[in-house]
Amino acid sequence: MACSGTFRVTGVVLLASLLLMISSAAAPPTAAEAQTPSADGQTFSFPWPPDWVAKGKYQKMVLKGITGFNPGQWDVHACGTLPDCLMPSSPQFNGLVYHNPVNPDEIVCDLCESWTVSRDGKTYTFRLRPAQWHDGQPVTAEDIKFSLDRIVEPGAIRVRTGVLRTFYEHQSAQVIDDRTIRVPVKFASPLFLDNLASEYMKMYPKHVARGLSPEEAQKPGKLIGSGPWKLKEFKPNISIEYVRNTNYFKKGLPYFDGMLFTIVRDYNRRLAAMQVGQVHTTEGPTIGTYGTEDPLRIQRETKGRVRAIYIPEAVQTYMVLHMNKPPFNDARVRRAVFLAIDRPELVKIVRCAESFGCFGSLGTFLPNKGGKIVESPEELAQVKGWRRPKDQDLAEAKALMAAAGYANGVKVTLNVGNVPLVVKQAEVVAEQLRKGLGIDFTIEAVDRATQVDRIMRGTPHASSDSSGVIILDPADYLNQHFLVIGGQKNPDSWRHPRLAEIILAQAREPEWPKRLRLFKEAVDILRQGESHVVPLTWGSSGGMMDYRLQNFHVPGSEQIVKHFEHIWWDPEAPLPRN
Repeated sequence: MACSGTFRVTGVVLLASLLLMISSAAAPPTAAEAQTPSADGQTFSFPWPPDWVAKGKYQKMVLKGITGFNPGQWDVHACGTLPDCLMPSSPQFNGLVYHNPVNPDEIVCDLCESWTVSRDGKTYTFRLRPAQWHDGQPVTAEDIKFSLDRIVEPGAIRVRTGVLRTFYEHQSAQVIDDRTIRVPVKFASPLFLDNLASEYMKMYPKHVARGLSPEEAQKPGKLIGSGPWKLKEFKPNISIEYVRNTNYFKKGLPYFDGMLFTIVRDYNRRLAAMQVGQVHTTEGPTIGTYGTEDPLRIQRETKGRVRAIYIPEAVQTYMVLHMNKPPFNDARVRRAVFLAIDRPELVKIVRCAESFGCFGSLGTFLPNKGGKIVESPEELAQVKGWRRPKDQDLAEAKALMAAAGYANGVKVTLNVGNVPLVVKQAEVVAEQLRKGLGIDFTIEAVDRATQVDRIMRGTPHASSDSSGVIILDPADYLNQHFLVIGGQKNPDSWRHPRLAEIILAQAREPEWPKRLRLFKEAVDILRQGESHVVPLTWGSSGGMMDYRLQNFHVPGSEQIVKHFEHIWWDPEAPLPRN
């Protein structure tokens, strides 16, 4: 059977629940032709260009954006953070597949032009488009094989790409010819393409990347891509500048001559820059930093010239309890913290605004998105750590602290980012734990790159961090926090044998009711409160764009559609009435 156009994700349907959307009237791309069906299975074909490309308006101008983050890492295979790694890196690269930028719940070809799935679902054959790396060398199947093998390289730190090891065995892909590669997977699963479409799964040129050490690959400009933008210059603490890739294999894209993102650490100055029209867009353009009422407030104050964008419940905030030193090397103290935090109070104080409503909800271990609910609000009302009043939980937490030798409390450090929303949440958590358990936190607010470095090194006693949803499936957070041992999400290598079995079992299981039972068992394990992760809240991912920027369609995850290849400027666009 042959198909053309877009490929809707089976097993995991990505549906964005939106407060506001910016979009043009462009329909999802449809293909005018289909490849000949393969005898081995089903072929999906994606001819270029889709219909929306011709509707775009090229402008001889530079897209001006603003960011609050100084990039600290540039190798997306290895890094684990959105603001100081994926966002500055992504515009330079392509994936093998990616999310359709004008219909983000669908997966389409990026560097490939088609894929064929074998009848048993265990072999994917990708046919590549004619494409070039930024140095003019052709993109070949050898580059794709190299990239896949680099991602799953044994022993390498792969914070947000390590999940590919679940599906793909190192060195197992076969190069058929320069433009064809056959990729076997360990078992049939719709989650393979779901994860392969992550923006962290970028393809690198073998002739460049194989000569770089892990440390060199993290430096700006060392890795090159095939993407719509070339990195022109990175000025630390000042700006990130890109130029248009004039030889981009996707003819007609991108629609600007370049992009310039000014780095401004002060949050209120960034809001002011958007408000007075100094810049056209926030970074991303969506990120948890702006997941408050501020984008809506500025939309109102500019009478619609600045448009607010939101992805609800896109970001989990949580604490990492570093187990490499006392007191959090003791599982009893970790459980005490898990029990003592008053999450409803935290949401009310940090995530709600009197004039605009709430922009968050109670933190859970797994994302409840894509229609797959594991931890319902009704259930949480009866669960230790979430139930109210807090009397019983606090009594148990105090007893645990006493048994661990901390009846009189303990002084510790808390590593946090310097974004106002993050600091505010840290202050509320610190006060709750001081009053409830006598844990006296010294809050150390630093820039994002420093915060991540301190998490990975385990220098503080605890860290407050956030993690955006990558795929709209509960497995996402099992993969992020517990599948990969070491790195930003699990810096002290916490392990649980049964949880490891569950992560693999759910990936193999095609039926949702059976997967749900496995997820609930995983949650029961995590609710013992002995891991390094303490969930706090879910928050919105927000952003702002000038209304004249067209063709941005809000995705369900803040971790996808980070390349700005499809957005154009329409100077004649009418000012929105509402």
